[in-house]
Amino acid sequence: MHASYRDDDRYRAKAPRAGSGFPWKPALIAAIAFACIVGGVFFFIQTRPIAITVNGEQLELGGSKDIAAIIEAGYATPKTGDFVAVDGEVLEAGKGEAFTAYVNSQKVDDAKTGLKAGDAVTIADGANTVEPSQDTVEPIPFEVVQEGSGPLHVIDGEGADGSKVTKVGDISGKTFVEENEPKNPVCRYYYPDTGGEKVIALTFDDGPWPDYTEQVLDILAENDVKATFFTVGDRINENGKALVKRAHDEGHQICTHTFDHASGDGKGVDLGLMSAEQQIEEVTKGYDAIRDALGTDPSTVIRTPGGNFGADVQKNLSPHISSEIGWTIDSGDWRLPGADAIAEQLKSAWPGAIILCHDGGGDRSQTVAAIREAIPYLKEQGYTFITIDEMLEYPAKDVS
Repeated sequence: MHASYRDDDRYRAKAPRAGSGFPWKPALIAAIAFACIVGGVFFFIQTRPIAITVNGEQLELGGSKDIAAIIEAGYATPKTGDFVAVDGEVLEAGKGEAFTAYVNSQKVDDAKTGLKAGDAVTIADGANTVEPSQDTVEPIPFEVVQEGSGPLHVIDGEGADGSKVTKVGDISGKTFVEENEPKNPVCRYYYPDTGGEKVIALTFDDGPWPDYTEQVLDILAENDVKATFFTVGDRINENGKALVKRAHDEGHQICTHTFDHASGDGKGVDLGLMSAEQQIEEVTKGYDAIRDALGTDPSTVIRTPGGNFGADVQKNLSPHISSEIGWTIDSGDWRLPGADAIAEQLKSAWPGAIILCHDGGGDRSQTVAAIREAIPYLKEQGYTFITIDEMLEYPAKDVS
């Protein structure tokens, strides 16, 4: 018997399968709608104009927010640079950089550099592109320029070598020489102008020394006066450390007179006879000895052995010192002329005088006797004893 057409599977309506058909369409539509909303918001944000400043003029920039958009909109019309030889001659016009641009004072090279509201943009003509070249560089050493005269020698500025660059163009074959001038520090020599104030600086070299440095400190303390000690680093041994610390604690200025008084190649008197490296080592090791004794960074005021402070020494030491100190009165105590002769030299002081004495380097009993007599005398004459740092605070005397 034949089946009824109602029973034939070919004519039966098939039920939808789970997870398919109409039931999933609302979720898809919602997702598409959400994506459209997000995309629209993103598009709106990206295309919304922003306020920026271009070459000093405020404007609103829509569309792309970059350097290229500014140029395409005609808000800036930079001229493309040229391709030039080493001497500047144009080899190919318009083959250089397309523009020069700064965003908030920062140089940018990419035309697609993004911008944001409030940016200040400067766009100018593109720079020339220079042909490749073979370069030879020669240094131009800096020199210390000496100005004036006097016992105070103050270094102003830091030295830097210049350069001489010889360029030979790979394409043009031309030669071009470019010089970058060195930076020359100035060493100002001058006398202090105390304006009539009766101040003098008493200085002692070559210590610390057993017995004599202590006696000098005792006399200074008894008279309540201050001095400056230019110490020799290798003499700051265990006993020397105590003397240097005492001097510092009692208000005296501690400076270096080099580490071993330019011994060896300097023949014990002249840094100028030593190599640059040796000169620098003399000073920096002198600093180290003071630092070790005091636990603090030392003064960068120095006195060179023999007062020898020639041009090469000035140059080599200029990065390491602030001042070099001479004198206006040499007590002559190093000659051992007798206590009275030394005292007379000290008593001849005038306002702004810098007196050279020695508390080390040999028998200084004459110096001790001389300052015991001269210091009270000078105080009676109305003089105040100050440190070198204090003397450096006075302006330079006009000697013109």
